Amino acid sequence: MRTINNSNRLIFLDNVRSLIIILVLIFHSGASYGSAVEFWPFHDNNPNGIIDFFMFLCDVFFMAIMFFIAGYFVLPDLQKRGLWKFIRNKLKRLGMPWIIITVTILPLIDYIHYLTNHIEQSLPTENFIEYWLSCMKKIGEFYIGWMDMSTYYYMPDNFYQRYMWFISLLLLFFIVFALLYTLKSYIIKQNHHESKTADSEKDIFKTLFISSILMIVLFGVIRFRFYSEFMGNGWFSLGNIIQFQSGKIVIYCCFFGLGVRAFSGKWFTDNKGLGKSRAWAIICFCLFGLNMIVLKNLGSSQEPVLMAKIAFCTFYPLWTLSFLGFFVSWAYRHWNRPTMVNKSMAKNSYNMYLVHYVVPFTFPLILSQLFIPTSIKFIIVSIVTLFFSYGFSIFVMRPVSKVMKKRQH
Repeated sequence: MRTINNSNRLIFLDNVRSLIIILVLIFHSGASYGSAVEFWPFHDNNPNGIIDFFMFLCDVFFMAIMFFIAGYFVLPDLQKRGLWKFIRNKLKRLGMPWIIITVTILPLIDYIHYLTNHIEQSLPTENFIEYWLSCMKKIGEFYIGWMDMSTYYYMPDNFYQRYMWFISLLLLFFIVFALLYTLKSYIIKQNHHESKTADSEKDIFKTLFISSILMIVLFGVIRFRFYSEFMGNGWFSLGNIIQFQSGKIVIYCCFFGLGVRAFSGKWFTDNKGLGKSRAWAIICFCLFGLNMIVLKNLGSSQEPVLMAKIAFCTFYPLWTLSFLGFFVSWAYRHWNRPTMVNKSMAKNSYNMYLVHYVVPFTFPLILSQLFIPTSIKFIIVSIVTLFFSYGFSIFVMRPVSKVMKKRQH
């Protein structure tokens, strides 16, 4: 197998990231056609249980893998740019889109649902300017505390970043890591560019084992100590700037750290990788069965037994880790090719993530007037979301970006 490495970039990780972005787009396309996302402003009258299951399955792993990939590439980028250029670059690439989208796009598409709902119920409505000002006022409260997601339908009532939570949290990870790494290097007087010995396969799996224990312990502590309801959503807001699921934050941190370690330990050299994808697939399938048994017990009991709670805190993080092992090991062996499609998706996947939300958030309102099966609506919204996002990136965002770069030079 030929490992393709261009300026510390691994093609297979770019490919995995593109795949995850596609899954995210499809995931959001299904929110209107299931019943799992209670804070989604529109639900079809005939929710589909299969779509709910698909969304549950994706939610287990896809954002965690995104943090792993971000962690893998953060160190070479920091070493290349230096601390302040690195932070400026991340503020520009992540911070500016976050501000633009949360201040303009989210209130606009939120207003569409507000207007539709109020007109259907013959209720008085605000004009968009009044609605937007109410949104800005709510954002400006800088709320800190737990988020009751059953009340997060409209932004003037409670501000929720929706899909942009990932961007703000990732920006925080980047900045905190850059500061800590620079401080450590200053204290230890470490040469950033010195060559390190690659981790052996034994070292890699030892790191994965230690990380799994850490995730289990921290995941359990948060669930038992901080959740008012053990199986609640547990969303938390830090001044409306950072919003995240408290239980999963430890998984995201560990996956980000694993990504950093994977780069510094040269995990993807000398044909090592993360082992065999077939073995990871078997582990993932077994953990799927165990999690389903535990979740059935937790969902059917008014007072779940202690052992079921402990089992959930054990099996769920391990299940997430097994998905990482499967996707990365499979792509490392079989999807490390720079084809035209792969390269195009890698270039446009981030832009696709930024713009895609407009379609699954509004298009289902149009399809609601059609008497067709829910599954067909889901497929239509997914296809439109993918084509719209890719086309908008190709024909609008990338040309505009090129023009702006030319003006800066």
